[in-house]
Amino acid sequence: MNELEDGFSYEHHLRGPSFHVEPPPKVEFSNTSGIWIDCTASGNPPPSITWISIDGSSVEDVVAVRRVLRNGTLILLPFTAAAYRQDIHNTVYRCIASNAVGKIMSRDVQNLLLRIINDWMTTKTLLIN
Repeated sequence: MNELEDGFSYEHHLRGPSFHVEPPPKVEFSNTSGIWIDCTASGNPPPSITWISIDGSSVEDVVAVRRVLRNGTLILLPFTAAAYRQDIHNTVYRCIASNAVGKIMSRDVQNLLLRIINDWMTTKTLLIN
């Protein structure tokens, strides 16, 4: 095989990202349960998964509150009522899959915190839109 054929063969196998699991448009959770939001994609080369918030800023780990796993899963950990943060628990996230060929972005994922159970075991019900 000559270089042209090798180059063609390599380029022929390049593929932009496509979602295997795109996050749902809305997730509901309580502070005692937390939530795992999955996002997976394939492509060649394999895409990396990142998350952004509604303002376009990159979503990073926040100790004891939020984790972004290497496999693309976004985790909002269970938390006490006093630890509620509107910028984390009531916001919109988007998943991005990117590789050398291209980039795709998921639909908006609206977090809907349905219930905060406080430290005295009384329940406040919130419907946040």
